[in-house]
Amino acid sequence: SLDDASDDTIEEGADDAEVAEFTVEFTDGDAEISRIDVSFDSGDTSDAWDVFDTVSLWVDGDKVAEKNADDEDDYQNDDMTLRFSGLDIVAMEDDELEIVVAASLQNNLDSGDLDTYTVTVESMRFFDADGVATTESNPANPDTASFTIEEAGADDELIVKTSSND
Repeated sequence: SLDDASDDTIEEGADDAEVAEFTVEFTDGDAEISRIDVSFDSGDTSDAWDVFDTVSLWVDGDKVAEKNADDEDDYQNDDMTLRFSGLDIVAMEDDELEIVVAASLQNNLDSGDLDTYTVTVESMRFFDADGVATTESNPANPDTASFTIEEAGADDELIVKTSSND
C-alpha cells in the first residue's frame, strides 16, 4: 500500500522531507527487495528535475538509498520516474515493512513549480527465499500518495505588540 506522509505540505528548500509511505508485506517466505521505481507527477508542465534535489528511501529511520534528482538524465526515459536499484532490503514473512520516500527540494522554485505532486510506485523487484526474481508492476495499485510544495516561510507570522511601558 502507498499512503501520504504524516505532513503532506512541505516548503521549498526542505531536506529529507517525507513525501510518501510505502508498506510491503510478503507471505509464504522472506524476500529481498532489490529495486523500486518511484514516479512523481504534478499533472502539468512542471519538470521534477527543476523541483527536487535528491530523493531517498528510508527503512526504520535509516537512509537505505539516495538518488540525485536535479537533472533530466537522472530519470527513466524522460519520464518522472527514479529507479533505486541494488537495495538489498530484507522483508520478513508476514511482517509489514514500511519504506519512506523522502525528498530534498531546491530553493527558489518558480511559482509554477509550487504545486501538488502525486507519488506512485511504478514497480518493485524482489527475490524470494529460493532466489527467484519477480518484478511487480504498480505494486501499490491503486494507491498513490500526494504532497503539496509551498513557498518557504508561507506559514510564518510576525506578531508585534506594543505596551504603554515601552
